[in-house]
Parts: sequence; structure tokens; C-alpha cells
Amino acid sequence: MGSESGSPPDDSRDALERFERELPESHAVLWTVIIVAAVFDVVTTLAGLSVGFEEGNRVARAFLATYGDAGIGLLKFAALVVLVVTWHSLPDRPAELVLTGFAVVSVVTVALNALTLLSL
Repeated sequence: MGSESGSPPDDSRDALERFERELPESHAVLWTVIIVAAVFDVVTTLAGLSVGFEEGNRVARAFLATYGDAGIGLLKFAALVVLVVTWHSLPDRPAELVLTGFAVVSVVTVALNALTLLSL
């Protein structure tokens, strides 16, 4: 039961705190890089597909075959959901390493996509 002042009961507050996580500045920077790279990855992939390039990733090809162009966005969203769950479940340092790895792979992928498009 809540208190007389209408505040939520303490056990619901404890439950909410279990789902909260502090966001150190380094994590915020990495999340920003990841989200921006994810958008550019989807955009450059769709641009490449529109001019006749084929998707190099088998999983992405399966999503494209099943869901059309929206499959790329769906796949990226699914990957980000897995990343959020992984990040949330790890302590700070391992979580930062996971974010760093994802950010590096994402930026390299966007760079390769951009270089491929520039080769036209």
C-alpha cells in the first residue's frame, strides 16, 4: 500500500530502481556514436541496394528477403535491443567494452558502405 500522501509503495520504488542505470559520460558518448552510426548504416545500406549492390551479411539478406527494405531497420532495431539488454545487465567496465566494440564495428561498417557508394 502507498503512504497517505499518495506516493507509491516502497516495494514498487525498489522495483523501479532495479531497472534504472546510471549513464556515465563515456557511455553517453558511445550510445551517441552507436545511434548515429546505426542511422547511417541503414541509410547507406538502402542507398547501396537501390543502385544494385547486394547486402553482404547473410542475416541482413534474410531480413531483406522476408521484410523488404524495412528488414534492414528491423534488424538494426533488434541488434540495438540486444545491446541495451546486454549493457544493462553488465557492470560499468564490461558494459563500456561492449559499447565500444559495437561502436567500432558500426563505424567501420558505415565507412565501408560509404566507400562502396563513392566507388560508383
